[in-house]
Amino acid sequence: MRLLYTMLRVGDPDRSIKFYIELLGMKLLRREDYPDGKFTLAFVGYEDEANGTVIELTHN
Repeated sequence: MRLLYTMLRVGDPDRSIKFYIELLGMKLLRREDYPDGKFTLAFVGYEDEANGTVIELTHN
């Protein structure tokens, strides 16, 4: 059994993504903007989702 992902709510998605990428060395795996639902999901991690645990950054 492994942890697939964990979710963190963020206030500024661009600033948060920059932190995880530039300071922690993670990769932006995917980003999905939902303007009708007024939220953004971004997934960051060291490996792709099939092989490693990722962090879901949620902004709404």
